[in-house]
Amino acid sequence: MKLDQLETIAVIGAGDMGHGIAQVALMAGYRVNLCDVKEEFVARGISRIYASLDKLSAKGKISPTLAGSIKDGRVKGGTVIEEAVRDAQLIIEAVPERLDIKQSALERISAACREDAVIATNSSTMSITMLAKFVRRPCNMVGMHYFNPAVLMKLVEVICGDETSPETAEFARAYAQRAGKTVVVARRDRPGFIANRIVAPVVVYNGLCIDRDGITPADIDLSMMKNGQKMGPMELADYTGVDVTSFCQDYYHEHLSPEYGPSETARKLLSEGRLGRKAGRGYYIWPEAGRPVLDESLYTGKYNPDIPNFIQANEACRLFEEGVCSLEECDTAIELGYNMEGPIAYIQSFSPETVAEALRTVAAHFSKGIFLPAETIVSGKYRRL
Repeated sequence: MKLDQLETIAVIGAGDMGHGIAQVALMAGYRVNLCDVKEEFVARGISRIYASLDKLSAKGKISPTLAGSIKDGRVKGGTVIEEAVRDAQLIIEAVPERLDIKQSALERISAACREDAVIATNSSTMSITMLAKFVRRPCNMVGMHYFNPAVLMKLVEVICGDETSPETAEFARAYAQRAGKTVVVARRDRPGFIANRIVAPVVVYNGLCIDRDGITPADIDLSMMKNGQKMGPMELADYTGVDVTSFCQDYYHEHLSPEYGPSETARKLLSEGRLGRKAGRGYYIWPEAGRPVLDESLYTGKYNPDIPNFIQANEACRLFEEGVCSLEECDTAIELGYNMEGPIAYIQSFSPETVAEALRTVAAHFSKGIFLPAETIVSGKYRRL
């Protein structure tokens, strides 16, 4: 499939991610078939697209002409996957992150789509190689991981499965770029891909700080925000969903290392239904609108903001050593996917000895090998001359 042949995109799943991915395609000038299991879900997704277009138009971010042209029949809704994919050159699966649901969707997509269609999955954690087993032509299967909200977030990760053809990967990269996104490419299919993989060991670290060292979520967030981060990691966990973050950690526990997995505190929140922003309570109590207010008196200075940045840089170096991506792509993924300074950029002013010794100290303190320094850290090969 060549990009200049692309006219129609099918998006399977009209929820938080699906409707945003569809809007990105529409704003790039393509026709979109938006599909979900119930008509009410499709109608809600289209309604959210139109509301977003109106807001962007009112703010002068897009022209009223563009908003009007999209509303004038360029998006078609439906509840039958086979009908949605039949005339599409690109199909993006954005169904819930459950294997049984993804398997069913991908099998139906593959059975009904044209032979040269590219099938992309928006999975944020699941192996592209594993998901490709559910399609007839694995060479046409690729990962396209958008970040939420898809319309506003600039990053798209393109992930190559073991059988993804170079042509398919290039098509996905070129499409995302034409749609206005900055693309990083995971050349090897590893759990968490790039951005989420880099952050994953910090989730473990923060959980241990709370469970074992008695540091409060607010103390962690205030420390990171005083260090320049716009939203602290515990508030971000609430925003994303405690259940979603815990699912990802369970997946890493199974597929990456036994040292991953949700913290005791996270498991307690899950058992109490405190899932974060969507439930009104998580690590924080959330107001009906806006963000939780952090009590400045809870800041103690015990949480060193350098350490999570060292841990992220260490994991970025592991990805580089595994041949997944470059160190520059790691920085881009964190900068655009998490709105934080790139970890490799962050540690440029620290000596390899300082970073390596800090990581060894954390590994010994919590008895976790995932924090031990990578060879690229120890050797100082991360340093930019």
